[in-house]
Amino acid sequence: MPETPEFWYEKDIQQSPIKQKILDISSKLYSIGHQLNQSKKTTKQAPVPVICIGNATAGGGGKTPTAIAINKIITNHKIFDAPFFLSRGYGGNASKPRRISVHDTPSSVGDEPLLLVKHSNTIISKERHAGACLAHDLGADCVIMDDGLQNMGLHKDLSFLVVDGKKGFGNHKTIPAGPLREPLEEAFNKVHAVIIIGNDQAGIKSLIPAHLPIFEGSIQPKTRLNLDKKAKYIAFAGLAHPDKFFNTLREHNYNIVEEIPYPDHHPFNEQDIKNLMDLAQKYNAQIITTEKDHVRLSKTYQNMIKVLPVQLCWEDEKAVADFIKQEVETIRNATL
Repeated sequence: MPETPEFWYEKDIQQSPIKQKILDISSKLYSIGHQLNQSKKTTKQAPVPVICIGNATAGGGGKTPTAIAINKIITNHKIFDAPFFLSRGYGGNASKPRRISVHDTPSSVGDEPLLLVKHSNTIISKERHAGACLAHDLGADCVIMDDGLQNMGLHKDLSFLVVDGKKGFGNHKTIPAGPLREPLEEAFNKVHAVIIIGNDQAGIKSLIPAHLPIFEGSIQPKTRLNLDKKAKYIAFAGLAHPDKFFNTLREHNYNIVEEIPYPDHHPFNEQDIKNLMDLAQKYNAQIITTEKDHVRLSKTYQNMIKVLPVQLCWEDEKAVADFIKQEVETIRNATL
């Protein structure tokens, strides 16, 4: 996956008039194509309630840790008995819907599902309705979709829009002129609530329609980490916004001597690892990465490279739980 263009999020980066015009025309064509594609889709109802964790921008945002945090709320508050995750399995080559295990590889099922399956049963399916039906057949009484807000093939009963507090919606333009997968108004019309991750540094709240509840949280390292803060670290990440990982390390006082960014979902090869090992030897440092990147490494390298597990911590978890309970009650009453 290519790197995220800087001009999507940097307001002071100016394009040449010709390039800007080409980008604007391309964005309009993208939006027209997106609308035509969505209008042709037949939306199907799943046999179980579907909760969607989506975003309006391409890449990043924190959907996967949010999906895990929502699953934890659903489980702890006994809102459902058997929630299953549903993922497209981006980056994997599986052609049919199936339940995955922790022993699967990212080349077959993608990287995000391997994070999800550590917390609950997980189905991957490019055709989301088929995946939801499989989850039901395997005992699910609820499906939590990681991504898929723009996928019209499956009806969503409850949708959350996840927004990064620092990045926001970038320059508010659609791909390729900006990061938006669809115009903001369309995204807001599809969701029941908004989740802002991190402090709102982009004026997000001022853009959100008044009828949509706003919940807030932050990505924090998990407690009791077996990591030496006195050590030096070479940090690398293949994310849409790798700077978020580097900033998290620095904010928690890890001594980072080099930051190596890679494109989102980057498939690490032998040369990549050798380069990192050479840097580690040069600085007498350890190597550290994200959970998402760690699962894409071979078992040999996983044992040699540290990982920083993170979680979404809610500002007001009870408010989120109460909202989900209320929405689920509405869903249940509608089916009676």
